[in-house]
Formats: sequence, structure tokens, C-alpha cells
Amino acid sequence: MLNKRGTTFRQLSDEDKNDIDKEKALKLLLLHPAMVKRPILFHNNAYHIGFKPAQYEEIFC
Repeated sequence: MLNKRGTTFRQLSDEDKNDIDKEKALKLLLLHPAMVKRPILFHNNAYHIGFKPAQYEEIFC
């Protein structure tokens, strides 16, 4: 999961940010592990990607 909202991604060159496919994303993630979107939560047979307080409140309350 590539985090396109983080500062690391935003600081990439336009060439790196454009035309991202699976192969290019994997290379970028290996070079810049901070771009891995986290947390990844598996709860009640569903994945929840990223942290949003309202989403977690709905899941756990």
C-alpha cells in the first residue's frame, strides 16, 4: 500500500510520482519505506487501511 498523502511521496520528483504501476510502486517502497501506508488492520474479516479516528471508533465501539 503506497501512501500518496505523506511528505515522503510529495517530495518525490514528478517523474517518480507519474505513471505508477505495481513494479514502480514496489521499487519506491523499497527505497522509501516511510511511504508504506499504515496501519493495516484486519478485524472481523475486513482490512482497514490507514488511520482515521472516526473509522476506528466505528470499528471498536
